[in-house]
Amino acid sequence: MNSPQPDGSSAQLDELFPGDNATDARFRELDWTATDLGPVESWPQELVTAVRTVMPSTIPMLIWWGPQLVQIFNHTYTDFLGAKFPDAAGQRASDCWSEMWDYVGGLCTQVIDDRKPVHGVRQMFLMNRHGYPEETYWTFSYSPIFGAGRTVLGVFVATTEVTMQVLGERRMRALLALGSLTGDDIGGPVGICRRAVEALGNEAREFPLVAAYLRRGLSDDGELDHIATSGAVGCEAATWDLAHVVDVSDGRLIRSTVDVDGAVASAVVVPLALAGSVRPVGALLIGVDEYLAQDDSVESFLVAVAERVSTALTASHAFEMERRRVAALAEADEAKTRLLENVGHEFRTPLTLLTGPLDAVRGSVASTLTESDRESLDVVHRASMRLRRLVDDLLDVVSADAGQLVAHPEPTDLAAVTRDCVSMFASVASDRGLELVSDAGEDVVVLIDCEMWSKIVFNLVANAVKYTPSGRISVRLRGDTDTVRLVVADTGLGIPADDLPRIFERFHRVERSGAHSIEGSGIGLALVSDLLTALGGRVDVDSEVGRGSVFTVVVPRLPVEAAAAVERPAAAADSVSAIFASNDSTTVTADRADILLVEDNVDLRNYLVRLLIAEGWSVTTAGDIETALDSARSTKPGLVLSDVMLPGRSGLELVDEIRRDDDLQRVPVILLTARAGTDFVLDGLGRGAEDYIVKPFHDRELVARVRVHLELSRMREQLLEESDNQAATLRSALDTRAAIGRAVGILMSVYRIDADAAFAQLTELSQNSNRKTRDLATMIADDFTAGLGREGQ
Repeated sequence: MNSPQPDGSSAQLDELFPGDNATDARFRELDWTATDLGPVESWPQELVTAVRTVMPSTIPMLIWWGPQLVQIFNHTYTDFLGAKFPDAAGQRASDCWSEMWDYVGGLCTQVIDDRKPVHGVRQMFLMNRHGYPEETYWTFSYSPIFGAGRTVLGVFVATTEVTMQVLGERRMRALLALGSLTGDDIGGPVGICRRAVEALGNEAREFPLVAAYLRRGLSDDGELDHIATSGAVGCEAATWDLAHVVDVSDGRLIRSTVDVDGAVASAVVVPLALAGSVRPVGALLIGVDEYLAQDDSVESFLVAVAERVSTALTASHAFEMERRRVAALAEADEAKTRLLENVGHEFRTPLTLLTGPLDAVRGSVASTLTESDRESLDVVHRASMRLRRLVDDLLDVVSADAGQLVAHPEPTDLAAVTRDCVSMFASVASDRGLELVSDAGEDVVVLIDCEMWSKIVFNLVANAVKYTPSGRISVRLRGDTDTVRLVVADTGLGIPADDLPRIFERFHRVERSGAHSIEGSGIGLALVSDLLTALGGRVDVDSEVGRGSVFTVVVPRLPVEAAAAVERPAAAADSVSAIFASNDSTTVTADRADILLVEDNVDLRNYLVRLLIAEGWSVTTAGDIETALDSARSTKPGLVLSDVMLPGRSGLELVDEIRRDDDLQRVPVILLTARAGTDFVLDGLGRGAEDYIVKPFHDRELVARVRVHLELSRMREQLLEESDNQAATLRSALDTRAAIGRAVGILMSVYRIDADAAFAQLTELSQNSNRKTRDLATMIADDFTAGLGREGQ
C-alpha cells in the first residue's frame, strides 16, 4: 500500500502527472517520501521542469535524477519495460536495469563526469524484461541535466527500440541470400543446403544452431544424410524427429527438444520439399530460444526459409535432370556421329577394293571381255559410283552435325560449273521424255567452294528428275551485285503442304506415287541446306501438289578481286592427285625401294601388295603399329604406307613414333584413310606425314604418289650424303627459310595480303632486281627494322 499523499503534494502530483494512463496513475499513487527523491514539494525546480517536459511527450523519454539516478518516464516509454512495470516507477536505475548496468552505468558516469551527452545507434542490450534474457536493439541519447553552476543533477534519456527493424533486416538479408541460391554454380542440392546453413548462421544470430539434412539423391526413400551445421555441434539427438518430419506430407513445422552441449534447449524442424513431391526430401534443424520460439514472427520467418530453400532445391533438381537429359542427348549424338564415321570407313574400304580392280579391267585394252561382260562391268561401275556419292554425302552430314563443314572459297565460274552439273542429267532426262533446260547466263565468276556448289546443284536437279514423271525441268542462274541466285523449277508431282516444313530435315522422305524411283537416303535436301549454311546462303521452296516445285538458292557474291584476302586451305588429297596422277611411267633408281605396308584389312592389304610389287618394289607388311615399328627398326624401309584406322593405336600415332625415332625420322610416310575432309588431312600432314590419300583411290594415283615420294626421299638423302658440311648446309637452309619467313610476314603486314600473295611478290621482286631471294628477304627485314628504330627515336 502506498502512503496517502498530503493535499499539497496530491495537487502537485496531479499537475506533474496529469495523464489518464497507467503510467501517470502509477506516478500519482507512488509514495515519493519512500523514494530517494523525497516528497514532491521538495523537488528542485530543475526536476519539476524536466518532468513537465517529459510526461506529455509522445516520444519515449526517461529521466534519471540525483546521485541514485531515480527514474521517471512517460507513458510511451512504459511499453519498453515489459514486466519491469510498475516497479520501475521511481526505482533506482541500477536496480531496474541490473542485467545490463555494467555497461549502461558506465555511460551515465561518462555523461555526469564529462558533462557531455553520449549516444548509441542500434546498440544491442541483453534485457530481462519478460522473464528471460532477450536480445534487443536501441537508438538512444543520454544528455546531462544542468543545475546552477553547470552542476549535473541528472540524465535525460531519449530512446527508441529498433529490435524488430534490426531482426527484420537481418532476416531479410538471409532470405535474399537464400533466394539467390542456384545449384548449378554452388554444387547442386548439397551446395544449396551448405549455403543456406551459412546464410542463416551469419544473418540470423538469434538461432544458435542451424543444421541441414537431405535424403540421398533427393529420393522419397533415400537415407537421411547430415549435410552441414552452423553454431553448436552434436545434434545427433534430433535424428528421430528429423526422420519423423520427413515422413509427413503436410510440410508443417515441428517443435523438437534437443540437447546440444547444453547450448540449445529447443529447436524447430523445417521440412524441405520439391515442388510436386509427396514427401519432404530433407529438413533444416534450427535451434531457438525456448521463449523466442513462441514468437509468431520467428515461425513466419522459418516458413519463408523453407519456401526459399525448397524452391532452390526444386530448381537445382530440375536443372540436374535437364543437364542429364542434354548429356544423354549429346552422348547419343556423339555415338551417332561415331557410328556414321565408322560406317563411312567400312564402306570406303570395300569401295577401294571394288573400284580399283574394276577400273583396271575396264581400262585394259588387252582384255578379252565380251561386250556383255563390259556392259555388266559398267553397271557395277555405276553402282560403285553411286555408293561412293552416298558415302560422301553421309560423311558431309556427319561433318555438318559436328560443326566441321567449312567452306573453302576459290575463284569459280558458277555458270560453267552449273552447266556441267546439269549436263550430267541430259541423257537420263531424255530417256524419260523430260525437257531439261539450262539457262546459266553469262560467266558468273565468284569466290565460292566449288565442290559444295556442285553438290547443291547435283542434289536439286536429281531431286527434280526423280519427282517429275513428265514435263519440264529448268535450271536458271543469275548474279547481281551482292548475290547469286539459282532457281531449279519442275512441273512434277509437287510437295504436300504438311511436308514442306520438314523437307530439309535429316532422313525425311516424302513418299509420293508416280516418282521415277522410291530409292533415296533422305539426306540430299538436308545436305543442300547444310552446305548453304556453310556458304552463308539459304534455300527456299515453293510447291503445290500436281503443279511442281520451285527451289530457290541464294548465296552471297564474293568478288574475285577479294581472292587474295581469302584464307585458302593447304592442298588436300584431291588437289594433290591432280599433280601426281600421271600416265608417265618413271623408273625409280633408289638404293632402297622397299616399302613397309601397314594395313589390317587382309583383302586391301593383298590388293596393295600386288599393286606395289607390279612396280618392282619389295613390300613388307604389318597389321598393327607394334609389328610395323619392330619391322622398321629391324630393316629401315624406303617408305611407309599406312592406314589411319588400325587395331590398337592409329596410323597417326605411327607417324608420331617414326618422327621421334632418330633412325627413322626421315622415312617418308603416306597415310590411307576413309575420312575425307580438310581437318583430317591437316591433322595427318601436321604430324609429319608426307601425303594423305583418301579411299577409294585409283591405283595409278597411289602408285604415282609412292613413286614421287620415293624419288624425293632418294634425292634428299643423296644431297645430305654429298654435302661436305651437313650442319652448315642445314643451317644455311634454315637461315634462308627464316629470312624469307620474316620478309613474307613484313609484306603481309604492310600490304595486308595473305602469305601466298606475299611470297609471290617477294619472288617477283627477286627476279626484277636480279637478286637471290634470301638476300632480298634479308634486306627487306633489315630496312624494316631500321625504320622502326628511327620511328622510336
